[in-house]
Amino acid sequence: MFSLVQKRENAHTEGIWACAWGKYVPGIHDLPPEQNGTSDERPTEDLPESEVQYLVTGGLDDTVRVWQWDDSDDGSGGGQLSQLHTLEGHSLGVISTAVNPAGTVAASSSLDSTIKLWSLHTGEQLESLDCSPVESWSVVFSPCGRHIATGNHAGKINIYTAKGGEHVSTLDTRGRFTYTIAYSQDGKYIASGAIDGFINVFEVASGKLVHTIEGHAMTIRSITFSPDSQLLLTAADDGHMKLYDFASGKLARTLSNHASWVLSVDFSPDQLRFVSSSSDTTVKVWDARQREVLHTFNGHTDQVWCSRYNKDSNKIASVGDDKNIIVYNSPV
Repeated sequence: MFSLVQKRENAHTEGIWACAWGKYVPGIHDLPPEQNGTSDERPTEDLPESEVQYLVTGGLDDTVRVWQWDDSDDGSGGGQLSQLHTLEGHSLGVISTAVNPAGTVAASSSLDSTIKLWSLHTGEQLESLDCSPVESWSVVFSPCGRHIATGNHAGKINIYTAKGGEHVSTLDTRGRFTYTIAYSQDGKYIASGAIDGFINVFEVASGKLVHTIEGHAMTIRSITFSPDSQLLLTAADDGHMKLYDFASGKLARTLSNHASWVLSVDFSPDQLRFVSSSSDTTVKVWDARQREVLHTFNGHTDQVWCSRYNKDSNKIASVGDDKNIIVYNSPV
């Protein structure tokens, strides 16, 4: 059943705007880089000896915090969130976090116009990318793990190597303040949502603009592809979520169940559900096929900036301006 498993109060000293799950499985690094989701060649002695579920949060207190989630052994669906690292180095609020597919490296973007890469296991800062003079907003890893992408105030989407931080390419949304971006799971496309409500979709290899969609009447806060890359889901300040058929760019459904701005959306990796969170303080779980609300969580007391599924599709984490992290059961 749906349930609140753990609430970590005052997890940061100010509001929390970002969270991301990661999962490290020993042995995956024995595969070639193109199969294990990373080009990281750092020593294996720095890696855990057993499977680890990480949660990475970013707050307006300028810090990134790394947590470990341990499931209960009794099969009850419970568990424990333990803090591993407080990562300092940003000089302004952290507004986006991401974890590479291998579960070894976290990325954070900040209002200080930098992106930093961190070892999840040791907490060491691995790279720092200067994106000035404009802020970098959302940061994402490519599905292969070899690149990171970020959207900025000037309407540019910049792609960098995850190792070395070298600039690879720039996608131009023609001046639209790019608030949120997402890779398709096949790695072929990047979609962006802007403050003017427009959606742009680019082919990564060629830089070609594939779709421009006038999606929302207000700022798009979150955008995500379905795991099969067939659907595109957006959330915006107009209180709506919109689901698009990716191939045609046509609207499939408008979803309206929140009472205020919808700040975050995320598909479960098994594609059966998606989660949304809002400034109305709620977190909602949706049936991805029926496109109906299955459950509403009311654990937060202020706007909920981010909600994310874990890699096993059975837990959701949410963070908000109340400084709390909440972990929920979402039965598979």
